[in-house]
Amino acid sequence: MRLLVLNHYFDHDIQALHVAGGDDVELRVWPYHEPRWEALRVFPERVAGSLEAYAADDMAERRREFAAVFERLLHEQFMRFPFDAFVVPSDIFFYVRPAPDACHRLGVPFFVAQKETTIAEYTMVEFAALVARFAPPLHDHQTVCSERHKQYSVRSGADPDTITVTGQPRFDFYAGLPKRQAGRTILFLSYHLGAYHRDEGIRPVWQTLHRETEAGLEALSREGWRVLVKPHPQQVPPALRPGLELVAPSADARKLIADADVVVGFQTTALFEAMLARKPVLYTAWDPEAARLGADLIPFADWDAGITVLRSASELAPAVRAAAPPDEAMMAFRRQVVAEFVGPVDGHASERTLEVIGRVVREFAAARTPEMTALRERLARQRPPARLGRRALMKLDGARRMIRARRSR
Repeated sequence: MRLLVLNHYFDHDIQALHVAGGDDVELRVWPYHEPRWEALRVFPERVAGSLEAYAADDMAERRREFAAVFERLLHEQFMRFPFDAFVVPSDIFFYVRPAPDACHRLGVPFFVAQKETTIAEYTMVEFAALVARFAPPLHDHQTVCSERHKQYSVRSGADPDTITVTGQPRFDFYAGLPKRQAGRTILFLSYHLGAYHRDEGIRPVWQTLHRETEAGLEALSREGWRVLVKPHPQQVPPALRPGLELVAPSADARKLIADADVVVGFQTTALFEAMLARKPVLYTAWDPEAARLGADLIPFADWDAGITVLRSASELAPAVRAAAPPDEAMMAFRRQVVAEFVGPVDGHASERTLEVIGRVVREFAAARTPEMTALRERLARQRPPARLGRRALMKLDGARRMIRARRSR
């Protein structure tokens, strides 16, 4: 089975699928910035941050134009690597919205192996409604980590029969994680200062929380603790206080968690991973805005039975000093919570995901028409255009759009 996989911060899931597939599965990775860049040659920048902007009536002509561009890009990928399915981590990205029609003309499925995991209540209710209105699901089939995420997808407009719960491939890492010698390493999972908030990106609402967390960690570094700060993969690396070590945003959080002695964070799926890895987990819950928005957030603040919930900044340093691995009662609570929010973690999610992809691939292959087969054979015989040649074609598209725009005035 040959899979073309779009990589949008999807590296660790791709790696897990590659390992699970062995010699039976070939993967070609397509960096997301390539179709995105071409999409932004057609669309104004505002569509990149707004589902509504992309779906607006005045974008209809541009959507048609980009559909032709995307199909050409997909054909170039097929020339290089005749694939059996196009696999993406999400179908709400504006630059993959034309994919289903282009895939179907090739006789292959448009498959979502969903990379997102935890669904907060605000996301479940309000963002799901936004997606259903402006970017409803387009996949032929989708795998998700949990029943909760399946519920979110259905609320977003997906047919439940096109969704399979498999667990998250990258979390196979935590099944059977070996024990390690205790040390004095703290991992702080940093975040955008406006993340996880209704007004995300508008104001740095968590600035004080973040600053107070770093101040407590700086004090611990002076006691001999090693403090690693891991930004979100899409976060601009912050300037750090003395004694704190910056980790690359692209670093594998799973390995950092496995090597840490204490994990500190706020509203991130990686805290679930630390719970699975039997780490002391400290949740920074003292911000008044976090308390006010409690019903919208992932309810870490309610889980004193499984993690250490810090109610004030002054509790951080003492909690780190007193941190100890969870006992079996605490792990039982953690497993229950993790099962609801991120699904099964048994080491076989990658295998299940590939089994579902394989089934859908076989269904599409059996239903191919002679026209689809002829197109596949013709493209497989062709060589993709050189980069300069493709850019020339894109410039020609741009010139044609300009002429049409002038004629329509």
